[in-house]
Amino acid sequence: MATQTIAPQSVGVNLTAGHAADLPPAVAPLTADTPEWLNQFHAKGWTVVRGAVPREKALAYADRGYDWLESWNLGFDRKDRSTYKTDKLPWYARSGLYARYGVGHEQFVWDVRSEPGVIKPFEKIWGTDKLLVSFDGVNLSIPEKERPKTHPMFAPWSHVDQSPLRRHFDCVQGIVNFLPNGPQDGGLMVLEGSSQFYNELWDTFEHKKPADGWHEWAQQNVDEEMCQWLESKGCKWVKVCAEPGDLLLWDSRCIHYGAAPSSTNNRFAAYVCYKPEHMVPQQIKIWRRELWEKKEGTTHDPAAPRSKPRLPPEEHASYAEAVRRPLQEPVLSKRAQQLAGLVPY
Repeated sequence: MATQTIAPQSVGVNLTAGHAADLPPAVAPLTADTPEWLNQFHAKGWTVVRGAVPREKALAYADRGYDWLESWNLGFDRKDRSTYKTDKLPWYARSGLYARYGVGHEQFVWDVRSEPGVIKPFEKIWGTDKLLVSFDGVNLSIPEKERPKTHPMFAPWSHVDQSPLRRHFDCVQGIVNFLPNGPQDGGLMVLEGSSQFYNELWDTFEHKKPADGWHEWAQQNVDEEMCQWLESKGCKWVKVCAEPGDLLLWDSRCIHYGAAPSSTNNRFAAYVCYKPEHMVPQQIKIWRRELWEKKEGTTHDPAAPRSKPRLPPEEHASYAEAVRRPLQEPVLSKRAQQLAGLVPY
């Protein structure tokens, strides 16, 4: 997916450091009262918080996702499966990753980020309620019958969303699920247990480091040989299944990718990532405010984000409409304003 990487450097931020201090962040200690989902998170690198959002509310968010797709007037109609085609949808990456159009600032996306049941697990993990949230996008995967299963979109794209230069636990990513999501419906694939071998992985495959070094930003692809090495350590691929309203969480050191739907069921979800406010450098806080004003999106990590272009490619049918549309003006609660970094804690 295309991203812009100039802005962080332009405000003098070292993305390798990522935080005000490049030290392992403090996390809430595990106790006898620690919930099972959190024990699983630390043991396996991923977990599911069931019913973080009430089911009916999650299904209502799905309806608002359909509303957004239809609002572009490209011919998509949720009730007519003959319209489930690329040329009738806004521009997206892979099977349904939407990050442009400022979609991360749509009202329904901010409403998802503001859900208490979504925020609280992050508070539990980090041991603080003073969090900042990413301006990430959504996944609105519409299966297209004309694409054979040999299409490149169905190929794994294994990666981590943390720089190999950062060797400690650093970030928790999340997906709020809107629709029933079974084994063939697309969604999160995790290489369970891989976060435990994170440092050893990069040391073992030091010879694969690119000429210009490992990425400084929070992303690095992992090839098949590396995945096989992790599998030899006992790691295994798991398709995470979920119900409407479930919150999927994973350690950014965990190898993962988003699988395209191989069924005819739609997959709708929103990406969420919250991090302690004290872990975000002041320069990044200032830059996030600029992105808010322009209603631009970001990648997942609130402490080391990259911006996402607002407009789709010029050749796309939605481009002219995207240029004409006014900037979003979502109404935020005080809690959401704090999460956005618009008002102080």
